[in-house]
Parts: sequence; C-alpha cells; structure tokens
Amino acid sequence: MLNSMRAFSGGDAPFVRLARHRAARRPWRRLAALPSRRWDSTVAAAPPVADRNLADRNLAGPCEARFNEIGVQQLSTTIYKQLFPQGNTSPPSPELVQLARDHLRRHDLLGKNTDNIPPVAFDLPPLAGQTLDEHFHKLGVDAAEPFLTHAKQLARSTLPPKPKTWVRRSGWTKYLPDGTTEQVEAPEGNVLVFDTEVMWKETPYAVMACAGAPDAWYAWLSPWLLGETENEHQLVPLGDPARERIIVGHNVGFDRARILEEYDLQQTRNSFLDTMSLHVAVNGMCSQQRPTWMKHKKNRELRDKIAKESSNIELVDLLNNGAFTAEEEELWVERSSINSLRDVAKFHLNVSIDKELRNAFGELNREGVLEKLDELLTYCAADVAITHRVYQIVFPNFLRVCPHPVSFAALRHLSSVILPVDKSWDSYLANAEATYHRLSDAVQDRLVLLAEKALEVKDDREKWANDPWMAQLDWSGQEIKMVKGKKKNDPPRPAARQKKPGMPQWYKDLFPKNDAPINISVRTRIAPLLLRLAWDGHPLFWSDKHGWTFRVPRNDAKKYTDRQMMTCDLTDEPIAALKEDREHFYFKLPHKDGPTARCASPMAKGYLPFFEKGTLSSEYSYAKEALEMNASCSYWISARDRIMSQLVVYQDDLPSAAKVAQPGGDSETPAGGIILPQVIPMGTITRRAVENTWLTASNAKKNRVGSELKAMVRAPLGYVFVGADVDSEELWIASVVGDATFRIHGGNAIGFMTLEGTKAAGTDLHSRTALILGITRNDAKVFNYGRIYGAGLKFAAQLLRQFNPNLSEKDTLLIASKLYATTKGTKTNRKSLHKRSFWRGGTESFVFNKLEEFAEQERPRTPVLGAGITEALLGRFISKGGYLTSRINWAIQSSGVDYLHLLIVAMDYLIRRFNLGARLALTVHDEIRYLVREDDKYRAAMALQVANLWTRAMFAQQVGIHDLPQSCAFFSAVDIDRVLRKEVDMDCVTPSNPTPIPPGESIDIAGLLAKGDQARLDERVVPGNPALAPRLDGIPYTPRVPVMQALREAEAADDPAAELRFIRAQICNDEKEFREMLKETRRPPLASATTGATTAASTSAKKQQQPARNVAAAGGRLAAAPPKAKKSVLPYYASPRLMPVHAGQQREPMSVTEALGSVAGRFRSGAAGGLGLPPRIRLGGEHADALAAGDLGALLGQRGRVGARVPQPLVPGGRDGD
Repeated sequence: MLNSMRAFSGGDAPFVRLARHRAARRPWRRLAALPSRRWDSTVAAAPPVADRNLADRNLAGPCEARFNEIGVQQLSTTIYKQLFPQGNTSPPSPELVQLARDHLRRHDLLGKNTDNIPPVAFDLPPLAGQTLDEHFHKLGVDAAEPFLTHAKQLARSTLPPKPKTWVRRSGWTKYLPDGTTEQVEAPEGNVLVFDTEVMWKETPYAVMACAGAPDAWYAWLSPWLLGETENEHQLVPLGDPARERIIVGHNVGFDRARILEEYDLQQTRNSFLDTMSLHVAVNGMCSQQRPTWMKHKKNRELRDKIAKESSNIELVDLLNNGAFTAEEEELWVERSSINSLRDVAKFHLNVSIDKELRNAFGELNREGVLEKLDELLTYCAADVAITHRVYQIVFPNFLRVCPHPVSFAALRHLSSVILPVDKSWDSYLANAEATYHRLSDAVQDRLVLLAEKALEVKDDREKWANDPWMAQLDWSGQEIKMVKGKKKNDPPRPAARQKKPGMPQWYKDLFPKNDAPINISVRTRIAPLLLRLAWDGHPLFWSDKHGWTFRVPRNDAKKYTDRQMMTCDLTDEPIAALKEDREHFYFKLPHKDGPTARCASPMAKGYLPFFEKGTLSSEYSYAKEALEMNASCSYWISARDRIMSQLVVYQDDLPSAAKVAQPGGDSETPAGGIILPQVIPMGTITRRAVENTWLTASNAKKNRVGSELKAMVRAPLGYVFVGADVDSEELWIASVVGDATFRIHGGNAIGFMTLEGTKAAGTDLHSRTALILGITRNDAKVFNYGRIYGAGLKFAAQLLRQFNPNLSEKDTLLIASKLYATTKGTKTNRKSLHKRSFWRGGTESFVFNKLEEFAEQERPRTPVLGAGITEALLGRFISKGGYLTSRINWAIQSSGVDYLHLLIVAMDYLIRRFNLGARLALTVHDEIRYLVREDDKYRAAMALQVANLWTRAMFAQQVGIHDLPQSCAFFSAVDIDRVLRKEVDMDCVTPSNPTPIPPGESIDIAGLLAKGDQARLDERVVPGNPALAPRLDGIPYTPRVPVMQALREAEAADDPAAELRFIRAQICNDEKEFREMLKETRRPPLASATTGATTAASTSAKKQQQPARNVAAAGGRLAAAPPKAKKSVLPYYASPRLMPVHAGQQREPMSVTEALGSVAGRFRSGAAGGLGLPPRIRLGGEHADALAAGDLGALLGQRGRVGARVPQPLVPGGRDGD
C-alpha cells in the first residue's frame, strides 16, 4: 500500500497559501443577503387576501427584531427562544458594555450599524436538550454509535498469528487460527484491519488484499493476477453494504478506492478509520518542524549504522544511550514523526519495517509477482499487523486529545466522500491535453524560428558581439573536428558522432542527443534572449549570482536607485563580462518574494502584469503571447499528472449486482462513473482534510487550460448538488473569540466590522485594510487572512511589495508597520496589568491576545469541542515562544475544523430524521457539498440552513455569548447545481472548454421559506429506515465547563477586578492615557489608621518607611516607627510563591507530611497543579504516594539532574499511551 501521501510543496508557507485561498475573488455578498429594508420592531403583517394561498405556503412566521447593547441585530424572538430556551444566563455587565462602546468609538465604528434587515422566524427542529452543548453531545453520540463501540473493541483486541502459507485462489480466502482455510464471498465480522497492494505501473486496481480480524485472517487475490481474465478492472468486495463495520488502514482512503461496494450512490455503513490521520492529530508536526525532524532522523540513522558496524562496545553503548544527542535535540523531536507507516511504526512501536519488498509491485510484471506471491502476501499481512498495533496506540490517544463525540462521528462522512462523473470526463482530459499541446507547440515553433534566425549571424562576430542579447549566448564550439580520410589521398573528413558540427554551443545545448528533436520552451534559459526582452527599454542580462537583471548606463542609474531597485554587487560574479563592466549598473528584476529573491524566469506568470503595463517589453509582438500561453498552461502543467491518474470506475465496469441505480434513468443517458477522492480526513495538525487534486483544484478561469476540472463532476440524472460556502468562517471565528471578552457580539472592532461593516460604507475589514495600504479591496483580503493566521510584519511587507514593486524598502516597512499598528496594535509588556505581553490599541488586539493565550496554554484546546493540539507543539516540549505562528494558526484553523465537524454531524442527524436522500459529496475547507435526490433539494437546503444555525449558536454559547447575530445565522445562499463549481453562475468557459455550462440555482433563507412545504422539515415525518433513525433518548449528558470560561476563571481567580483593568489596557491606544492607567494600577490602596502598620508589604510602602528608619538611627529626632508585623508563610514547595497566612488562621505546618496531609488525595489522582508543582510533571501512582508521605527526596531523586528529561513513569501520556 502507498503509505505516505505525495507532498506538493510550494514556495510559500502553508498559512500564506491558505490566506491566498481565503482571499480568492468571489462575488461580494453580505453574510445574510436578505432584502435591505429598515424595520423598527415587529414584522408580522398579514398578507393581502389575493396572496393568501402563497402566504399559507410560506414557512415564515411573525416575530420581532432584537438588537444588542451596541445596536447589532440579533436573532428574532421566535428563533432565539428555540435556540436558547434558558435565555441569556451570563449577560454582559454595564461596565463591559461601556468598555465595548469606548473601544468602538476609538475606531470610529460606534453607531455605524447598517440598515436593519427583516427578522427571520420559522419553526426549527427541537433541540435535544436544554443547551446546544447537550444537543450536540447527543447528536454526536448517536452518529458515532455503533462505530465508536466497534472501534474501541478493535483497539482492545489482538489479531491471531499470520498465516504461514497462502492459498492461490481468486477472491477471498479465510484463514482460521487452527490452520484451516475456506473460501468466502467477503470478510465477516464488524471490525477489519485492511490493506491492498497495487502494481501501479500496470494498473491502478488492486492485485491483492489482506484483512485482519480478531478471529481470523483473510486474503484476496485478483482474477487478473492469476491469469483467469484479461480484465484488469477488478475491485475488492467487502460484502453487505448495510453491515455496520469499522475498517482500519494506514492512508485507508487509498484502499477505499479499490473496494467494490463503495462505488454506489447509496452510502455504505462502512466507517473507515485512518491511522495516518489519527497519528497526525495526536503526534503530527507543523511544516516548520519538518526540516528539523528530518535532520534528526538522518542523524539517528547514522548513529544506528555506526553502532551496528562498530566493534567498540563502549562507543556502541554511548550511541544507544543517546549520549551525544540529549543536550542538542529539541524535546518535541521525540514526540513526533512524519506520516509513512514505516516512520509511524518506528515512532510508536520502535519497530523497523523493511519496505524493500514494496518495490516489487513497481518493478515486476504479473509473472514476476506470481513467482513471489507467498512472500508478497506475507508482506501485505505484515503491514496489516503493524497497522493494528499502531491503531491500538493512536486511537485511544486520539479519543483523549479529541474527546467530543462529534470529532469522531464526523470522520466517517469525511472518509466516504464521492464524486460522480459521466463520459464527458474523458472528453475533458482529451480537450485539455490537446489545447495544451496546441498552445505549447505554437510558442515552441516561434522560438525555433528565432533560434534559426539567431544562427544567421554565427559567422559575423562583430554583429553578435555588439548585440546585448546575442552577446550573452555561448558562440564557442563552432569548429568541426576532422580526421584523416579513409584512403591515403582522400581529403580530411568530419569526425563521426559529432553533435551538430559547426554550430555554436548554445544551439547544441538545445538538443539532448544528436538525433533528438530540438528542446526549447518559454522556460528555457535562452528564451528571454531570443525574445529580446527589456525592462524599461534596458536589455535583460543573466547573472549566475543574481538571476535575471537589466543593464542601465551609469548616467541613468539614479532613476532606479531612487526607486530602491536592488543594485547588483558583481564582485563575486562568475560571468566575466558582467564583472568587468565599468560603464553600466545592473539591477535585479523585482520579485514577489522580496529584494533578496532572484528572478529565475521573466516568463513566469507573475510578470504578466509588467508586460501589460509595458514595463517588460520585447521587439516581437508575440513575446507577450508566449508569456500568456505559459500562464494559460501553468495549471495544466502542474496538475496534469494528478488529474490524468484519477481512478474513474464507470457503471459499465461494475458487476451487474453493483450497478449504480439512477432514479428515472434510461438507456440513452450518458454512462455514469464515480471517483472516490483519496482523502486523508485529518492530514494536518489542525485536523484539516488533505487530498492532492480535488481539495486543491482551481476555480475555472477563462485563460487557464483545464481549470474547469471541478465542473466535470456532474450529478447523475435525478440528483443535484446542494451546498454552501460558510461565509467568512475563520474570520468570524476569530472575531467572536474577541467579542467573548465583552460578552457582546460586535463588541470588539473586528467583530463589529465582520458583522456590520459594508463594502459600500467602507466599514468592513477588507475596505479598512485597503485604505491603509493603498491597494484594492480584493488584494487586501490576503493581508487580512494571513494576519489572522498568525503571519507577521515580514509577511505583510513581502506581500505589499508584490502588489507594488516600486515601493522602496523603507516605505514598504513603514506602510506595513502602520497596518499592524492599526490592526494588531502595540506590543506591551506590563506585569502589573497582565502576566504575559499583550497587544493594545488595535482593532484586532483582543483577538490576538486571546489567540496567544490559547497558544500558550500547557495543553491548548479549541474553544468549542475542546480538541487538543499535537504533542509536538505542547508547551513543555518546545522553547518559550517557539512555533507561535503555528500555534496561533492551529487555534483558528482547528476551530474551523470543529465548525465543519459540527455541521456534518448536524446534517447527518437531519438527513436521517427527515428521510432526506442525501450524502456528503465533498468538503473543501469552508465549502460543503451534498449529493441530493432532486425531489429533496429544497428540504436539504433548509437542513443546511438549520445545521449552520445550530453550529453558529453552539460557537457563540461556548465562548460565553448566549445569543447570535442574524447577519451570520444563516448561509447567505445555498447553491443547488448539477455540477461542482464555486458559484452557480460561473459559465466555466476556458481555453479547453469553450461551451458554457448553464447556471444553477442560488437561494437564500427568505427564498427557502417562501417555498413552503417543498422546504419544510416536517416533524410528522417518520424515518423510513427504523434501524438508521436517530435515537437520542437515553443518551446521558454531563455538563462541561466551556474552555473559554475555564480560561476566564483562571485569569480572574486572584483578582476579579483585574479583568476590567486588562480590558481597559487593551482598549488604550494613547500613550499618555496608558501611562496614567499604569500610575493608577501601581498606586497603593488607601489604608485605615488601625491597620496601616500591618499593610506595609507593598513596594511603595517600604520606600516610604526607609527614610524614617534612617532618621531614627541617626539621632532619634523623630518618633520611632511601630515595629513591623511579620507575616507567616507556608514553606517553599516547588515554586517560589509565598502564600500569606492571615490572623485567625491555623499555625504554620512544620513538616511536609503535615502540610500536604489534607490534599494528598489530589496527588493520587494526578492533579498536581494546586500546590505550585511544575505543570510539566504530572504525578500518578507511587509518585503521588511518595509526595503525600513527605518523601520529596524519593521523588526528586527520580527526576535526575537539572535539565534532564523527565523519566517516562513521571509523564504518562508519552507516545505509548496517555
């Protein structure tokens, strides 16, 4: 099996690529695109009599509009009572409301509310509990079962010994523990560990498969492999699709694409669990950590090799004990690994897997594989056994890190996505390939003509030497080597096997071999010279050190130095002509990555705007055409192999019993096919799904060959795609985290701009950023999303230079700094206000302070589902402040994944409850699409709106705001379409698809309510299949403390008034005002006359008393101060914190046993945080007993020297369990 996914790394950091994705141009539409009318209070007017029948069908009911304390419109009274039956249990205090108003006033936002929109009211499906947390807990448990029970059972089970011999028989063979075998149609039981093997050079279909179960082993052999048929299209059958079964595999999405029953529009009851995903969620690493880990891996392998080959026993012992690495390696390195089964097994099991046999599937033909069949089946079974052992570790750890049932339940659907296609898929491949070759060949033909034209001056040295472009070509090597004639008097003849004799070296280099065709394209190094490219009329020159440059006479150089263009230092330039040139200056071509990056090709698509402005030019008109062609073909060039290798299984290829049923279909409709995207449901540390084709597919663009890819996914007859984009999903998540500080939606500036800002008024986030930077609003989106994901000032400066290359370095940093000062604010470090440094004065200060607070927790958790971060980014394993960008990025993106999981589980409940013919087709970050029977399309659209409403409300409730703005409560529009595309009105016309695709339907919540019974989720509906019907009664629920509430209580535990002081500090954007605030904070509290002497512990009081003591010592001219009362303190334990004991309390304990006697029980349960013990040491078992008994020596003796790693018994939760 292919155990590791293919990596497609780009030049940008992951958060930069994601920011670009979020900022992709899309039609502007407000979060809730409802009719823009102003309503004062109630919207419940009776319809005219003539329109009475229409009104009877409309699902909308009477309601009143509601507004919060700062004027942001909230849910209508009708919907509010259904979502929050207990009302607002934690309303904001008057002080918080006043602070929110002050904050908004400082940023010129207070009172800038947009026109009110009609309140929406209709009957929702009832909640399954008193709170949304209880509701989703029950939905999650219902969706997770019985799969969760089966998964736990498999984790506790062991597999029988692997078979020692194998039966050569096509289909499935069952191997019992007693050595007997029997032929079966499919594996039995509810749990399987599964793996397939593919001869990938010959066929994408599996040739063998192994499955392990607690009671038996199973092996499958392809009839094609055994020579029983020449039809290689053989899929692996797994039996009854209605059986509720857990199937575990490493990168199991690859294996699912080879399973017969999965190629059906009706979703099976298989639940695929991917050990790769489980490992990534628990022990994955971020992209910044990967280079360090790879270096560690190479060093470890080198040490192992030396230890294996060395005869020096002492050296081997030192190497095995890690003597040379303990002080050098970062702690997280031992808490993570990359994702292949080989590395995961080494990490979790310390088992080395020999993957040499896997190469046989790529090197041998059928006969060769048959010769090694027993050996290869044993290899396949060994992978199954290792996968099961890995699963026994990572699955319990996953349930610990992601404890909410929703996090598990959503995985089943994410692992079972489906993309239907028809025969137009083959036409798409053929058209895209033909268009690419046509465009590429046209440009190549012109470049060949230019090369032939350049050859015309090969014998005229003066001509080519004085031409700035031709002089850069290598004209050497024109001599023709001659040898003696064959006979005595024959003249000399050219030597044999000369490459293009008489031609210059640059021309020879265009031919890989003497008899090969010319190889030249726009990416060839000499193409810019043949096209005679110039920058502002100055010829381009190639520098081995600086890349592409342009040459300017010394007298004209000031024009470019004033623009801060990068002058080339040619001191170490290998090309002598440039190094020795004293008459010209050379300037680097601008690059999107900044002045230090070098331009490798001015024909790249990033330089197309310079061609359009005339800055980059050529003597030939078709130079621009060549550049446009390169940009047009760039997508197809990069994605071609991935697209062409998609495994499409057509209906014609399936056995008759497994034909895809199409409702209302007839024999004349195009034959349907299905693609099963090989998704890794949690492929990153943020638990985002990863897939290298469909999840990275471009939207259709008129100048991009093959970019109509997604539109080639077409719903079968009788079906449609129903889906939506979650409006500003992660931007809203970030803003609501900031709003939580005030307990009011829109209370912080970015929250207000997200909810109430408009493009027309210039009050939305993107318009504000565009104004600061002097760029377009659409370009500003990239800055905003990048900043939210944790990108810093360097990112903003680099990006700004891409949009305006003429900016100087100084101006770029100045503008970028202004942006960050306005948004993030000023970084401040005042311990009297907050224990950590914090941002203040910006529109996003509250957001970033809260995100950094999340990131710096010992065990960060997402605010809604409480999902934990990977061990590789836990605070105890990294340096202080290490990988902060990745940790902040995790807090936002992982919360976005929580949002998707909640949405999927809510839809699963509604689909089963109301008999909707629907299943998840695909999710792409914040987009979700369902494949739905056409007669259910409006009910499915309504279900999506309800699921989104529940999910948004759950987020709001968990951050401590028991309400929801109407502007974000519903999808702005739900798309109903027959193809997959970003917007229903995109015609998807491209160079390879000139035929426009008819538009689909886009409908908002008002339109859905107007559909009446077509969109009604009727409570009277009885689920069609009782076995699949939701069963929420009897599911126990224990209320939990929300993550945000726990953080808030921890912050205010010592001083409840500190919260308001800190909020005021974050609001403050004036230095003078901030200094006054600091003075007030430091000012000692006024003491009464009777207790003044005993309250002199503050620093300022001590300073006031010092002169008095000095005067008394000098001569006693003043009355002596009363003796200072000494405070009783508990002894130091593990942290230097003094704990005062006031009058009336018990005496100071005199022994450790006495001091800890009352709380020893807490240590036996592992809760060591209460007495100041370092949080990185979690105690359990005998260590708690030792501490409770006062045996600190025994405990500290196990910890070893200072700085040493804590022994494994002290830290349960290592890679072998937690």
